[in-house]
Amino acid sequence: MSQSNDIHSTPQRTKSIASNTMLLFIRMFILTIINLYAVRLILKGLGQEDYGIFTTIAGVVTTASVFSSVLALSIQRFFSYYLGVNEASKLRDIFSCSINIILILSVIILILLETVGLWFVHTQLVIPHERFEAALWIYQFAIAMLICSFLQIPFMSAVFAHEDMGSYTIISTIECLLKLLAAYVIGIVLVDHLKLYTFGLLLTAIIILFCYIITARRYEECHYRKPHDKRLYHELLSFSGWSLFGTVANTGLIQGSTLLLNVFFGPIITAAFGIAMNIYNAFGMLCNSIVLAFRPPMIKAYAEKDNTYLTCLFYASNKFLVYALICIAVPMIALMDTILQLWLGDYTSDTLTFARFTIIHMVVITLHHPITIIIQATGRIRNYHLFVESFTLLSLPITWLLFHTGHTQSSVYIAMIGTCACAHIIRLLILRQEYHAFAIGRYCLSIFIPAIVVCSLSGTTAYLILQHIPTSVLQKTALLFIPPLITILLTYLIGIDKQEKDMIRSLFIQHVGHRFSHS
Repeated sequence: MSQSNDIHSTPQRTKSIASNTMLLFIRMFILTIINLYAVRLILKGLGQEDYGIFTTIAGVVTTASVFSSVLALSIQRFFSYYLGVNEASKLRDIFSCSINIILILSVIILILLETVGLWFVHTQLVIPHERFEAALWIYQFAIAMLICSFLQIPFMSAVFAHEDMGSYTIISTIECLLKLLAAYVIGIVLVDHLKLYTFGLLLTAIIILFCYIITARRYEECHYRKPHDKRLYHELLSFSGWSLFGTVANTGLIQGSTLLLNVFFGPIITAAFGIAMNIYNAFGMLCNSIVLAFRPPMIKAYAEKDNTYLTCLFYASNKFLVYALICIAVPMIALMDTILQLWLGDYTSDTLTFARFTIIHMVVITLHHPITIIIQATGRIRNYHLFVESFTLLSLPITWLLFHTGHTQSSVYIAMIGTCACAHIIRLLILRQEYHAFAIGRYCLSIFIPAIVVCSLSGTTAYLILQHIPTSVLQKTALLFIPPLITILLTYLIGIDKQEKDMIRSLFIQHVGHRFSHS
């Protein structure tokens, strides 16, 4: 039975979510700046061709990382759920079962990558002959990095489930700084830059693995023992199996498209797509800053049968996602030529086109997160992934068909954006079936229609600025500030309801009062 707690009656939980979101936003801001600067150093140190080779080889190995992300989400879900229902005895079994599953999976993935993966690199990829030896080295380093990412999953999942975003922020910042150091070193050391950079990434992966192990050891459940409840193996693997189907489709949108671009257009176009994927990753970090703060409390609310609070979190997370993305996406699309000039120096027209399309794609694809969280909380994920991702999987054959019939490289985004939009409609229908508190009509009136209005008016404002302010500096300044301010104003006026406005005012008053009480 629902506890009927809403946002007003749960101020402490709401304040915790707001604090975690702010902490993750600060992390995102710092890491985005570091990552974007690192890409400039990497391009300068490696050059366009070697960067294209690195992106392609990493794409082959990253395809296997779908197992990593699936297991991470599955383990986080079970940790959060059993924390919500206060079954502490289950937590250590979940941890121990996950350790055993990951060790076995790591061996299987290693065998596959050293056989089928090597065959693919040798026979299918377009790599200049003189760089083939270096490509094989970075392939082996990338495999080792993948295994490290597998091994850290149980420990990182426990950190997320306990909503310990402070530790996560520190560790991820250390990781980003180490990657920046690796990018900096390749510009000053006279050895093969491609090999050196990938080896630096491997050392980073090893260090981060130990950071998560040390952090998670503070939690009582993160100590291995022989699992008592063998049924958890079946539950974890069953949940992971259907999640895998979904993650394969999402990976196919990026890594599969990377491989198709390489086969049809070669490493230079692949490098342009790889640069655009850095923008994709930056937007992904922004979305994760919101989603990571909402996921554990949403799953716990479902476990507690607190549907009222869960629905409040669902709509709050949706609105936070869509309006934050509009705030950033509109000026970035308008200023993309300037951004690339400052970021990279020299860039190709394909890079500019890919970057703009990537932002549009990210706005479409990230709206699934709150829906997916509730479906994962229910545990009934088979139909969700089976029907939704069947649409998403169409992206690769559509892309191949477009390329095969002579369409340009940018047509890859026709398939990516189109399939994601269709998949979102299916998501809404399945959410209505699995979670009866959800209403499609309310979703359209509360989120979809206001978001279209806000995005249209913000985009129109940017267009008018481009057309009617000729002075370059004044134009760029206006584009940087006016569309986001329009978005924020319209969000407050038509994007959020009275209850959410009261919540914002309440949190602001609490924050100001806290500041004054300590001054």
